Amino acid sequence: MIKKNIKFITTGQFVTFYNTCKGFSSDVRVRDLENQHLDINAKKLSELATIPLGLPYVLIIHGDYEKKADKLLQKYRTVS
Repeated sequence: MIKKNIKFITTGQFVTFYNTCKGFSSDVRVRDLENQHLDINAKKLSELATIPLGLPYVLIIHGDYEKKADKLLQKYRTVS
């Protein structure tokens, strides 16, 4: 399992993030740092669109090709 801090700055990032994630066989989730119970399926654009811009979240990748998925999504990471 891979966990990385991420942040979305523009609404266009949701679409490119979704387009990247939907092709993964891995489970890809985005979790709110403040509300750990808020778990967003990154393969559903309607769920991603509920994320407020500019706030930190945790990207969780679990399953096949975790490292490949992590590399493709690295541009969304924040330094922590």
